[in-house]
Amino acid sequence: MSSLRLILTSSAAAVATLSVQVLGLITLAPTDFGLFSIVYLAGAFALSLALSLICEAATRSRQDVPTSWADFSGASTEFALIFAAVSALVVSLTNSPLTPYWWLIALAIGGSAYRSTARFYAVENSDTRGSVLGDAIAAIVAVVLSVVTLTLHSGELSWVLGTWAASSVVAAVFSRWPALSRPGVLVRWTRQRWTAIAPLVRDSLIMDASSIGTPYALAPILGVGPFGVYRAVSNVAAPVRLLLNPIRPRIARLRMSAATVGAVVAGGIVLGGLAAGVLLLLGETSWPLGTLRDLIPFAAPTAIFVMANMVGHTFYIVSRLRASRRGLLAARLVQTALGVVGPLAGALLGGLSGAIWAYALSTLLSSLFWLLVARRADQLPVTA
Repeated sequence: MSSLRLILTSSAAAVATLSVQVLGLITLAPTDFGLFSIVYLAGAFALSLALSLICEAATRSRQDVPTSWADFSGASTEFALIFAAVSALVVSLTNSPLTPYWWLIALAIGGSAYRSTARFYAVENSDTRGSVLGDAIAAIVAVVLSVVTLTLHSGELSWVLGTWAASSVVAAVFSRWPALSRPGVLVRWTRQRWTAIAPLVRDSLIMDASSIGTPYALAPILGVGPFGVYRAVSNVAAPVRLLLNPIRPRIARLRMSAATVGAVVAGGIVLGGLAAGVLLLLGETSWPLGTLRDLIPFAAPTAIFVMANMVGHTFYIVSRLRASRRGLLAARLVQTALGVVGPLAGALLGGLSGAIWAYALSTLLSSLFWLLVARRADQLPVTA
């Protein structure tokens, strides 16, 4: 796939996902945004597990177990259906403002899970249609519905969830369709590639303990409203992750020269400064900004987080497919310890402000550790 097409599909994917996140951030009150964040985190967990169980497992094991589209798509479809069903069941059984929208949440999580795996396969195999079309149409749907929500239904949680569901389903529908396969393909897939899957899933679960488990633990400590503000910090950094994730196969091949490291760090500093500058400028306006306005007093830690997030995420991608198992495990344990202990201690000692500052500084420290691991992994052969 050409660099231009890769940039196009990455940008379209970023627009589709970012539209939903920004829509919630600038239209919903902190309490509703906190509720939205709770289910959005479940979707993030599905994507994280799909990368380990399906996408990167296929990459690591392809020399031993050839990967056909029938097997890959069958495993992806079953995975997406399982997560959609579990999400629907859990939300429908809760007594919360989210309960009436269980079906929207199921569609959103299931659709995005299938799309993420189908996109990965398309990028790996230079399939332009499979990568570009779904992202482009999803971006259009997300932007159009975001405009409708902003102008006619601002502040309505149902419309934010509906926008997320519609863009996810459209992206999945316009991906390469799964091949017919016998039930149980996900189990067979896992058995055949367990040697590759085991360390990847272990790594993901350790990661998710801090990136997903910690926010869930903070919600009852902070309360749903302040929790929404806390999650807004992560959302401000979402554009960075969204641009990087679709091009993970290319990033994994980066050589960790001094020039590469310097460029990544410089890019992180620039993005962090831009994030703080935009927040401070918005603070001078009277625009209705939803939860984003509550984040303005935390412009400094938000800038640190955005910078550290880009640096850490880039070097994490390099390390994930190239580092030794020992190096990968050590880095993930360090990140998890920082990501769990830091924000929880900050919240208990300093409330919302303490949690946000601890979150930013913990992310900065873990990004430096990932840099060290990536430099060491540069001596190993590239397997992606």
